[in-house]
Amino acid sequence: MTSGEFMQSTPLFVQRSSKNLFYKILCFLVLVLQGGMLDFYLIIFTDLYWCSWIATDLVVISGWAIFFMKNARSKRERACGFHQKSSIFGCNLGEFTFAYLAWLIYVIASTPKVVLVLETSILDLIALKVPFGITGFKITMLLCAPLLYCLINSIIEDPNGATRFHSQGCFMSTCLDILDSFTLVELLLKNEIPSIYLRYTVISVYFIALAVPVVWLYELTASEMNCRWVWARCFTGVLLNAPLLVVRCFLVFVYKTPISVFMFKNIFFLGCKCLELVEQCMSLRGVRRFARGRGSNPAQFSHCVSENDMCPHGYVNTLAVNTQS
Repeated sequence: MTSGEFMQSTPLFVQRSSKNLFYKILCFLVLVLQGGMLDFYLIIFTDLYWCSWIATDLVVISGWAIFFMKNARSKRERACGFHQKSSIFGCNLGEFTFAYLAWLIYVIASTPKVVLVLETSILDLIALKVPFGITGFKITMLLCAPLLYCLINSIIEDPNGATRFHSQGCFMSTCLDILDSFTLVELLLKNEIPSIYLRYTVISVYFIALAVPVVWLYELTASEMNCRWVWARCFTGVLLNAPLLVVRCFLVFVYKTPISVFMFKNIFFLGCKCLELVEQCMSLRGVRRFARGRGSNPAQFSHCVSENDMCPHGYVNTLAVNTQS
């Protein structure tokens, strides 16, 4: 790589780093905003020790800061390595390293707060004494979607890579699941779900939808596609849509509520997950047979570059590599 080519690629790298930094700042702002609003509700309307809620937010923010530092370090280490493993989506494994842990910390910290508000008299007090009332609480709950979007864009390096498109597809699917479950949470807030079992089911499924990104964020760091990931993807889809479909069937056929369009979404997604499971298992079986016949592992690769083919600054002498091949 010549100095001229390096200078041409530098502005793109700086621009991408600036975008990543911008989204990282947004992540912390959303964390502080959502955590602060939930703390405000809990500190005012409960007699619990207020320092515990603030300490929880500090733990989450510290965890995300550590995640960003570890992620950046992993990217630097893999960028300097000779042999790099590729993920199943064609990206560097360092790109989404530890992202699932950051989201898991967030879900674990926010779940008790929201449940405490939903299942106590705090909700009624919010409606009576807090500006924006229940609407403000709904907005606070839905800040999880912008937070996930900022998390993805804060660590993606290639704006046109396969990783970005796959992560955006997973993000849109998760947003649709959260919106689906949140429509039932709205009925719960209006006391239009009479059965206590249906109420608990709605709350549980909402937090399952909130935790699903842990699975596909971890999947983005996997170096091999196997049946375990296929089953995990199918299981999370069934675990989300099946209970929602049951709740909606009870509401429609037992309590005579109008049919929701999300009911058809649940049926459609369940069918798609089952078909995807069969298709992926058949594809994996064919790939494994082909790999055994060739005696290679299709999910891994190495650059196989010797030290003699490296320039002083660590760039590969592609002309020498091509000549050898």
